Amino acid sequence: MANRAFRAPIRLLSLFFASILLYYCLRSFLISSTSPSISSSDLLFKHLVVASLKSDNTSWVGEHLPDWQAKVYVADDPKAQLTVPLNKGRESMVYLTYIIDHYNHLPDYMVFIHGLRYQWHNDDPIYDGVPILRNLRLPYVKSVGYAPLRCTWVPGCPAELHPLNPTEKGLPTRVAAERAYASAFKTLLPNESVPKEVGATCSSQFAVTRERVRRRRKSDYERMRRWLMNTDLEDEISGRIMEYAWHIIMGMSPVYCPPAGECYCITFGICKLNCNAARCDKRYVLPTYAQIPNGWPEHGGGENGWPTPGWNE
Repeated sequence: MANRAFRAPIRLLSLFFASILLYYCLRSFLISSTSPSISSSDLLFKHLVVASLKSDNTSWVGEHLPDWQAKVYVADDPKAQLTVPLNKGRESMVYLTYIIDHYNHLPDYMVFIHGLRYQWHNDDPIYDGVPILRNLRLPYVKSVGYAPLRCTWVPGCPAELHPLNPTEKGLPTRVAAERAYASAFKTLLPNESVPKEVGATCSSQFAVTRERVRRRRKSDYERMRRWLMNTDLEDEISGRIMEYAWHIIMGMSPVYCPPAGECYCITFGICKLNCNAARCDKRYVLPTYAQIPNGWPEHGGGENGWPTPGWNE
């Protein structure tokens, strides 16, 4: 009798641990079977979604941002581990593909960026993407749902496009995007009215929460990607339309231009700056050219409109 009494709790304990093991095995199986492209490691806290090309050196992401799980898409390499169904529409094809493929297993936070570390539009004194991402305040992102990675207004704010009253002012790409915006918007967001004005800081780099992404259905993002794949517009134009639609897609007002000083402080913790609504001193200089000099920032400073590193000190 004593042996039987002793064996009973042992059996119960064994069943308990067996049930736990079975639960995790089934959980792993369901994740892999319902979404073949998603692994259990994708359920981590935050993803850095990188839109890159084969020619881009993206090693800086892992070297300088190891606390982020990087999802590096190579848009022009169909054999890459992460790629897109069609290399069209610039970074937007990567962003939409990521959202569609991960929709059921999104992390708490996502940051969408371009592949190069140094880019003319990076809101940093030497156009460096690393300090921008290191300084990003995730509690603020959580509180608002969506945050652009740029605070300086030009280009994009206070109103980049006037879809209902197109003009011939500005660069040809801006003019063409403004003309096509209303028609595209009706497909991208068919249940919303075409805005009179659209304004947001450039250039399609932003942070967003899982909850904000899921305010729209997966089928909405699939529709947007179909438009991007099927449109006859040149990539430069379709990409620009998406550039000035992301903030609306993510639930912000058509004109979303927070004061620069407020943006730097609450988004990146860079406060006590001397600012007006559109810009802050010693933070950003709009360069003459979009192509970063070879060897930057060690070389090219002070030439062809590029500031000398350290100019803000």
